[in-house]
Amino acid sequence: MPSRLDAATDFEELAARIRTQSQHAPGSDTERVTIRSFEAVSADGLATLLEAAESEHLEPGELVFVLSRANAELLCEREFDIDDVDELEEELGRRVRVEDEMPDDTILLLHPDAVEGEDLVEPEAIACGIVGTDD
Repeated sequence: MPSRLDAATDFEELAARIRTQSQHAPGSDTERVTIRSFEAVSADGLATLLEAAESEHLEPGELVFVLSRANAELLCEREFDIDDVDELEEELGRRVRVEDEMPDDTILLLHPDAVEGEDLVEPEAIACGIVGTDD
């Protein structure tokens, strides 16, 4: 079975759908994406996102961070003073996927099976960090 999160995924569209899904989910019993807002990309923000995702009873070991190239570089250089994404994965204890199409104002933490292309298959297995907003 092919991975649901692959090279054909339009990450800009996926990020937009994830961000709007939580706003349009009717009723409190609807499975929703976990959303957190951050002032800036930071190690603390990623830790907060991870805690929020893990509290949703997901399989924490399977979660993957999806970052824009700019955010990955920011984390490597400014937050951890490391050289590359491999070291970032070690610091975070999670796989990190860098995607050029990812918007810089969005950080995703999701289970690889939570999406299929740009469709949200399991919204409860997705956490989204929105950077630079006061929402």
